[in-house]
Amino acid sequence: MYFLFKIYRWKKMNRKERFKNRKKRLEKIKNTTVINDDVDERLVQEFLTSKVDSQRIEESCKTLNEHYIFKYNIDVSKEEAQELLNQFKEKFTQEKFDKLISDCKKEVITSIVTPFGLGKVIAVYDKVGGNVDTVHNVRDGIYATEDAKKTYENRGDYNTHEYHSHQHYRDINKTNSKLKESGELKDYMTGNTIERYEKSDLDHIISAKEIHDDAGRVLANKDGADLANTNTNLKATSSTSNRSKKADSMSDFISRKDENLKEIEVLKSKDILSHQEKNRVKKLEELQKIDNEKALKADKDAREAYNKNINKTYYTSQEFVKNTVTTGASEGVKMGMQQALGLVMTEFFTALFDEILDIYKNGYSNGFGDDKFFTILKERLKRIALKIKDKWKNVATIFKDGFLSGFISNLVTTVINAFVTTGKRVVRIIREGICSLFKAVKLLLFPPKGMSFEDAMHEAKKLIASGLIISLGIIAEEYIDKLIRGTGALSPFADILTTVFVGAITGLAVTMVVYHIDKKKNNKEMINTLISQTDKKLDNVEKLLAELELIRVM
Repeated sequence: MYFLFKIYRWKKMNRKERFKNRKKRLEKIKNTTVINDDVDERLVQEFLTSKVDSQRIEESCKTLNEHYIFKYNIDVSKEEAQELLNQFKEKFTQEKFDKLISDCKKEVITSIVTPFGLGKVIAVYDKVGGNVDTVHNVRDGIYATEDAKKTYENRGDYNTHEYHSHQHYRDINKTNSKLKESGELKDYMTGNTIERYEKSDLDHIISAKEIHDDAGRVLANKDGADLANTNTNLKATSSTSNRSKKADSMSDFISRKDENLKEIEVLKSKDILSHQEKNRVKKLEELQKIDNEKALKADKDAREAYNKNINKTYYTSQEFVKNTVTTGASEGVKMGMQQALGLVMTEFFTALFDEILDIYKNGYSNGFGDDKFFTILKERLKRIALKIKDKWKNVATIFKDGFLSGFISNLVTTVINAFVTTGKRVVRIIREGICSLFKAVKLLLFPPKGMSFEDAMHEAKKLIASGLIISLGIIAEEYIDKLIRGTGALSPFADILTTVFVGAITGLAVTMVVYHIDKKKNNKEMINTLISQTDKKLDNVEKLLAELELIRVM
């Protein structure tokens, strides 16, 4: 009883006042004799001399005894209160356990049918790197479309004259000649002034050959000569440095330059050097004047400007936007169909198993030989169809949600592939993960009527946890599939066995995790349920007291 009192005090502070009021009412009714002061003696005498209907009195008493108990023992021991609470907890726990078993069955069916059944069918069309070409992917030779691949293959051969006769190349060369005459021209690799008598060249920091063969440039449909001959990519340096660098990247050139130290030491260790060897030593020593830090910084700045130009051109192009929207819609339809069909098939198999279980328990009316067998079977199938039909609104809703999540997952995959290439399995993980995340966000933003924000957060947590477990299941699927295929006898059934096994394990894992999350909330739910039930009983008591007071006044 003390425990109950603590619950009441924690839930509502005014319960104490309500209790006092009930006690006052009881005392008031108990000490009151309901007799009217003005007694009509004639009516009393008439009542005393009237004939008594014993049968009616007995029936009235019987009715009263069945509905009312006039003697109450309001003293409750601690043991009785504890027993009541134990019974309530046991009933509450049993209900949760029954729900757990039911959820296990449904979640296992859902996992086998949807992410690991239909999901695998859709995954057949997944591509490494996603559905939209990105600059990052094509540079690694990964194409989403054949058109983009063919365009790159037909780019044409590198023509050095085209790049070195560009108007901007000639303009910068003229400007540098004037700066050299005035003693203001700097070597970008050393930081030193290039003297009038020194031989110098204009260096394409990112080589013209590299730019011509860049798949990202071709994808963005940019002219190679225009990109190569910009202020950030054309810099003055000594002829020795420029002609030693050739078409190499700056990092490769610096590595070679540093390795030349050993060659210099070997040549200088000789007593007599040939003319060719002396020129070689002179050239290598001149290259050692290069400031690696300055050279690499110039290369970094040039590449940043170059890539920014390509990325801006391609990712804002009409072609990229069109491909993203088109493939997003396609992924949306596939994901919508996966979710909708998954729901229909889950409901079908759930209803089918319920009917099979009922048949196992109760049988087919008069047995298999009965003429009514097919009639009963038809009725059961009709019952299954009606259960599925009742879910049509849910099917429409889940298709819409699946479409949106599929569209978003395609967009997310494309964005990721702008920086790193995704594998086929990663594409699938993103799709399933975004689906769970979308449902969670939708639940938080648009919770069902009557659901508090706290409850919405709780349910969203379960959706996200489910999405993570499904993602782990997709990762594990590859290894389990290889394991099954490694056994000769089971190899022909590897796809089916993998789907069922991984789906079942994932479904059970999802249910157990959800149950664990719910378990933390169960104690609070149990207390709230107990308080709610007690409140209803106390309200009934107060109504009865009010009726008794009304009778006393009459």
